[in-house]
Amino acid sequence: MKITIETIEKEQEEEILIRCHEMTDEILTYVNSLKISGSRLIGYDGNDIHCLSFEDVYYFEAVDNKVFIYCENKIYESRQKLYELEQLCENRRFFRCSKSTILNIEKIKIIHPSFSGRFEVVLDNQEIVIVSRKYVPQLKSKLGLGG
Repeated sequence: MKITIETIEKEQEEEILIRCHEMTDEILTYVNSLKISGSRLIGYDGNDIHCLSFEDVYYFEAVDNKVFIYCENKIYESRQKLYELEQLCENRRFFRCSKSTILNIEKIKIIHPSFSGRFEVVLDNQEIVIVSRKYVPQLKSKLGLGG
């Protein structure tokens, strides 16, 4: 695969052009990475609309058919479904830790094994999130702790 980069004048619109014989999984991976690399989240606080960075998110949680974005000291509502946010987080340091929660691994401070094979995670802001036993192996893998 050949990659060509061309410098253009500031007045010209930037674009990415992909020429391929067929759309392969490898090319789709590149396209998806490009789509999310600069993406930002939109959070709603009443009538106010906030542009949020993924780095500021501690976790996403679905509650009563609504999805919330939890940041250090503030909670925003998202208009996206949890599975859509999970797709956006695919190439980032997030993982699903329960049926209703996606957690930012970078915000984990302490991990406590809990009863029934679950883990309790203490985040940088002292909030506690439960990792369901179904998702514990995924957490261990993401942290390089083995199976």
